[in-house]
Amino acid sequence: MSLSTKARRHTLLQHEHDKAEPKIETAAGIFRIDLEPENLRLWRETLLSYSKPCNLLLACESNQGELSETQLTWVVGSAIRATQISSPNQLVKLLEVLGIKTELAELAREHCPGVGEQITLAFYLERHGWLTASPVLTTAQAQSIRGMSLHS
Repeated sequence: MSLSTKARRHTLLQHEHDKAEPKIETAAGIFRIDLEPENLRLWRETLLSYSKPCNLLLACESNQGELSETQLTWVVGSAIRATQISSPNQLVKLLEVLGIKTELAELAREHCPGVGEQITLAFYLERHGWLTASPVLTTAQAQSIRGMSLHS
């Protein structure tokens, strides 16, 4: 993982300590990054339940069929689907297939450092229809971030 990606992720996660919640409003809708500690813990537990490597967790309407046959939805009552992407551009294409407007999908790519790399992200729609992302950090990644905080 590049230093700039690691530094950007560190900056993003600093918002958690400041109780700020990054939110970007556009004509296409709202993109939000959820850094609520309880939600981060729940996503980490969900990630641990998957045996195959994945770097995306998606709250979908259905867990049946191909991923392209469902839509992104809110977490409550959803089917959490895991998948692997290898680039930020793949995130945009996947979110579009799942019913997300291009402008919002591009915001997710721009504001989620490490997407398609070594970090896992969870995506879902918030009850207001906002596209929401949460970083899903392993224990080692979380400790690495904390270590950067101590040296900042």
